[in-house]
This record gives sequence, C-alpha cells and structure tokens, in this order.
Amino acid sequence: MLQRVLSFLLYLYGSLVDLFTICEQAGKLSASRIDQQEFPSQYFGSWYFIAAAAAGPGDPSLEAFTSIDNTHFRIQEELEPNRLLLTARIRAANGSCIPRKWIYLVTEGSTDLQTEGRSDRKTELFSCACPDCIILQETDLKVKRLLLYSRTPQLPKACVEDFKEKASCSRLKENLLLPQTQEYCEFQGNEDVETSRRGHFSQTKPRRGRVSDT
Repeated sequence: MLQRVLSFLLYLYGSLVDLFTICEQAGKLSASRIDQQEFPSQYFGSWYFIAAAAAGPGDPSLEAFTSIDNTHFRIQEELEPNRLLLTARIRAANGSCIPRKWIYLVTEGSTDLQTEGRSDRKTELFSCACPDCIILQETDLKVKRLLLYSRTPQLPKACVEDFKEKASCSRLKENLLLPQTQEYCEFQGNEDVETSRRGHFSQTKPRRGRVSDT
C-alpha cells in the first residue's frame, strides 16, 4: 500500500515538473530578449494564420475564425514611425476572398502592440519552439486568445502540439486549426503579389463574406 502511494506521489511530482517546464517555455517575449535595432522589422513580410486557442467551446474569442478556410498576412512599416500596416487576404469557407487591414502601434522599449481604433485591445508576443513561427496573445474586455502564425502555410505536427501545450498553460483549452483546403487569395493592386508555396493561384476578386473584424 505504501509503495502504491509513493508511486502515485512520484507520478504526480513528475507531471507537475513537466507542466511547469512547458509553461516556462511559453514565456512572453520581453524587450530585453529582442534586438531592439531590428524590432519589429524581423517580423516584416508574409505570414500564414495556422491556429487559434481560447478558453472553451462557444468562446467568442474564436467565433470570428469559424467561417475561415485560410488567411495570408503581410506586415510592413507605415510611413509614420512606430506604425505597422497589417494587410490580410482571408479565404472564407464559402470561397470568398475578403481583404482586411489593421494598423499596429509600436511602443518604444516594449514588444507589446496596440491596434489602432481598439484602445482596449492588447497584443503580446510569445516565444515559439519552432523556427519561423510566432505566437500572439490578444486580450481585451471580451476576448482572450492565442494565435499561431508561420512563415510557411504548413507546419510539422510537433509545432502545432507545442502551440496547444502553451495554450493549455494559459488555460485556453479550445483549439481551432484552419482547414487550409482552398487556394490562398492573392495580394493585388499596388501590393506585392505573394504566391503560396502550395502553388501559383489565379487572381480572385474580393467578394462579400461574413468574416468579422474581431
């Protein structure tokens, strides 16, 4: 009997050690850990939206993504200092291509970002075990979610599992992976046209969709 109790306690201790190790790795990117001469330019260019996590089923933090098949982002510097232009081409589940645009405001000496027009929303950068990936945490009065982005549209399973573990440490148990079953929408007009590594796609005119700005 005593041996069983000791075995259980050792198992419990090992589980707690693993949990704290995982959560420690999910640390926020502090300004001291990033080359300020390069920040935020190291994040310029193309990104693909891979996954999101929130507290549980029915959480409004994930509602905006349930009608999305895939999303391709581009980040670039605005003409004014400390402003980042984030443009997106969203492929809705119904096949529509929906353009979106946001402005991120950069704070000197910090890696936190603010969304223009959404003073209540805070965006924080978190470390990611996989190369060419980044995790963002968005919080406001109604929303708390983790978002996984990658330089490539497809990620190894281990990278996605790492994201889920980090989300679990933040008590975000509900995960949503974008299906990515349709072609990516292209950037058009004066923007650089980026072609997905999944192949060259024909231009698609943006049509109305139901994807919100949440």
